[in-house]
Amino acid sequence: MPPHSAQARPRPSTVRDLPRAAWISARASTPNVPLAVLSVPIYAFSILPMTLRGGLYLDRTRTGTVLFERRRPILDGFVVALVTIAAFVLWVACILVFDATTVLLLGFSVYAVLLAGAVIALVQPGGTTLSASGPETPKGDRWMVAALAQHPGTRLTAVMLARRLIEHAPAGSVLVAAATDALLERYVRAGFTAGRARRVYRLAPAQT
Repeated sequence: MPPHSAQARPRPSTVRDLPRAAWISARASTPNVPLAVLSVPIYAFSILPMTLRGGLYLDRTRTGTVLFERRRPILDGFVVALVTIAAFVLWVACILVFDATTVLLLGFSVYAVLLAGAVIALVQPGGTTLSASGPETPKGDRWMVAALAQHPGTRLTAVMLARRLIEHAPAGSVLVAAATDALLERYVRAGFTAGRARRVYRLAPAQT
């Protein structure tokens, strides 16, 4: 990892950038376009909590994406539960207001797409572990480096974006990530320590 640069910390993206980030993640993780299209909704759903907390970043070319924010699994889980409940309530309300058969079919179709996307994401070879932290992770204020994804046909924008974010991490915080097989070596070269199940961690460098 290079020494701290004078570049300003990248500005977080917004919910408006969520579809683009989900598409980049889907294309980076799936072997072809049709499978990527099916998995876009589940990727969007998975990165929504950290996006709402200001943790989504796209590089200037909009070809690389990174999630970088303090790790708050309980809060993120609450957001997921809240969105799920809100969607279910809206679905039930639509059943009562509109044609029930049509709304039921639409709801089951959306559920089928989400389920298919989740299966596609889970069966990809070399995927990440479910948790970025484990017993080997040092105690401290943990910041997540997640959803590091690069659009096919482009290079290094996601990695360079992640490096800039890491340079501006709070001093003394513990950076954690769940690496893929493809990214594990890059994390280690960047100063991270490999843990179990492709988890990695690193103490944030002091800022100058």
